[in-house]
Amino acid sequence: MPKSANQKQKLLILERIFREETDEEHGLSISQLEELLTRMGIACERKSLYSDLETLRQVGLDIVSDRRARNTVYFLGEREFEEPELHLLASAVASSKFISNRKSVSLINKLARLAGKYQGSRLVRQMIVSDRVKSTNESIYYNISYVNEAICGKKQISFLYYNYDSRKKKVYHNDKEPLKVTPRALVWKDENYYVVGWYEKYGKYVNFRADKMERVTVLDEPAFKDAEFDIGRHCGRLFGMYGGHGERVTLRFDNSLAGVAVDRFGTGTTFLVSDENSFELKAELDVSPVFFGWLFQFGDKAEIVSPEEVRREFKRYALDTLKQYRK
Repeated sequence: MPKSANQKQKLLILERIFREETDEEHGLSISQLEELLTRMGIACERKSLYSDLETLRQVGLDIVSDRRARNTVYFLGEREFEEPELHLLASAVASSKFISNRKSVSLINKLARLAGKYQGSRLVRQMIVSDRVKSTNESIYYNISYVNEAICGKKQISFLYYNYDSRKKKVYHNDKEPLKVTPRALVWKDENYYVVGWYEKYGKYVNFRADKMERVTVLDEPAFKDAEFDIGRHCGRLFGMYGGHGERVTLRFDNSLAGVAVDRFGTGTTFLVSDENSFELKAELDVSPVFFGWLFQFGDKAEIVSPEEVRREFKRYALDTLKQYRK
C-alpha cells in the first residue's frame, strides 16, 4: 500500500490515542485503532499496526494487550502520573487560595488530560472549586515566574504590595511606591504562597503574599548577600508565616497534646517529662499574635513556662481579648 501524506505522523497520533482514549478499563482493538486512524486521514494496514505498537513499546510506552470476550484489546498501562497522584495534585490546586478560580479550573483540566479521557473526566467531577475562597489576582503565575527568575539570577525585585480595607478596596503599602526586596524563596504554607525576602527598609526578612503583589519587576541590582540564611529555620520559627520577635521559649503541654507538638515542632524536638501528666519542650520561634492564637486553642492544656516576659505578653494579649466581651 502506498504511504499516505500523514504516514510520518502515525506513531505520534497513535501515542496520543493511547494516552487520551485508553486505560485499564477501556481498551481498543486493532480494528478500532485502524478506524480511528482512517478518520484522521491516515490509511494503514493491519499488519503495520502490530509493528507500530511494538515500536511504541520500544520507546517506553507501556502498551498492554488483553484478551476480552472474543477480541484482543490494547491500552496504555503505566503512566507518568497515576490517578491517585493526579488527584492529590488537583486537590492541592482546588484548595489553594492563592490560585484564582479561573486558573484553578484551567490547571485541573490540564492535569486531568494526563489521566486520559475517562479517568480525567472522573477527576474533574470530583474537584469542587466554585465554593472556595479564592484570590482574584490573575497575575500570580507571572509573579512567581519573575520571583524565580530573580532568585536564580541573584537579583532584587520591585513590586507594589496591598491589603484590603473595610470596604474591600485595595490599600497599597509604602504610599503606593514600589517595595524593593531580595527574594530568597517561595514558600507554600497555610494554603497561601509567600515570597520570603530581605527588605532593606526594615532590615530583616519579611514574608509577602504572592497573590497580593502587583507589577513585579526583576531589577538589575545584585541581591543582598547572606550566606547564613536558612529557609527551613526561618519558616520553622513562624506561625502562619506571621513575623514577630525571636525568642527561645519553653512550653509545657498536657500529654494528650504530644501528637500536636510533634506535628508542629517535629520528631527531632526533645520532650522533657515535667510530671506524670505533662511534658516540656524548648523551641526557637517568633512570638506573635498568631503564636498566641495557636496556643489559645489548647486552653489550660498548654502553657508558656519561660521566658517571663513572653508569659506576661501572652497574659496581656488574653486580657485585651477578654475586654471585648465585657459589658
